[in-house]
Amino acid sequence: MKDLLFSLNIVMPMAGLLAIGYLFKKSGFFDESFLHVGKKFCFYVLLSCSLFKNLYDSDLDGLPYRFIVFTVLALLVEIFLSFIIAGKISDKRSQTGVIIQGSFRSNFAYIGIPLATMFFTDEALIARTQSEISLLSIFVIPIFNVVSVIALLKYTDNKDDTSLLNRSIHGILRNPCIISVVCGLMVLLIRLAIPSCAFLIRDHLSFVYKILSYLSSMSTPFAFLMVGASLDLSSSIRNLKKLTAVVLLKDLIFPALALSAAYLLKVADNVQYAILVSIFASPTAVASAIMASQMGGDQELADEIVMYTTIFSMVPLLIIIYCLKIAGCV
Repeated sequence: MKDLLFSLNIVMPMAGLLAIGYLFKKSGFFDESFLHVGKKFCFYVLLSCSLFKNLYDSDLDGLPYRFIVFTVLALLVEIFLSFIIAGKISDKRSQTGVIIQGSFRSNFAYIGIPLATMFFTDEALIARTQSEISLLSIFVIPIFNVVSVIALLKYTDNKDDTSLLNRSIHGILRNPCIISVVCGLMVLLIRLAIPSCAFLIRDHLSFVYKILSYLSSMSTPFAFLMVGASLDLSSSIRNLKKLTAVVLLKDLIFPALALSAAYLLKVADNVQYAILVSIFASPTAVASAIMASQMGGDQELADEIVMYTTIFSMVPLLIIIYCLKIAGCV
């Protein structure tokens, strides 16, 4: 019972905020105009501040190289399997790239990073989780974006692939999360070269650091509210078989494979298991539907994947966290 309560205490705050966001939208408290501005504010400001601050506070000493290598390799295996499976279950070219992207691309920024910190109440463990997951974002976020572009380009019917590729690369380079990660990485590198200058903001411009901290702390609840408010449960399902396959892959099969491999290879501790859950068990990224629409993918299927991997992720997450707790991993 204690292990079940532990699992519920992680999943239910996320489920509750998603439900509140959905109810606010249905009641008219959040209208379309607010959602449009709110999602941009969350993505461009709050999540970017969170990523930068966590990297700013990170320490390269004792970097978990083995865990980082395992995570990147596991992600590449997941991507490889997504390409194979999508080719088997898709009968439409415009849907193949969407299925590939929907199967591997996690809602890492909006849901994954906040989810990982919900595993702990100890401030030191939370700080370490934020630091390590931000360091991993240096690898994970570019992989998600670049492979998504490759998958959608490969299966697009658009004849002007060069123009499409240029726009996609331009979009990736302007991605605020990637910009934040690059800026945070620059701080870490400067710290190695000039240690006395690395903490200029925190030590000498503390008001700037406090503003970053306040904005960063807002990102978790606000992101969940925006995702919940974006759900449209009234829409009909037109791609049931393909959607079911993607939901099972994204929410259950791929997370189970990654976590089982980590357990058998003994490459993770309690903090790192929480990070693996955030990367592999988070539902499909909201940005994937936007990218699919811009690159000639099946918009309807992309929207369905985002919505239903989010809705149905709660139960697999509960099961996965419960199993990790029983195994003594978290």
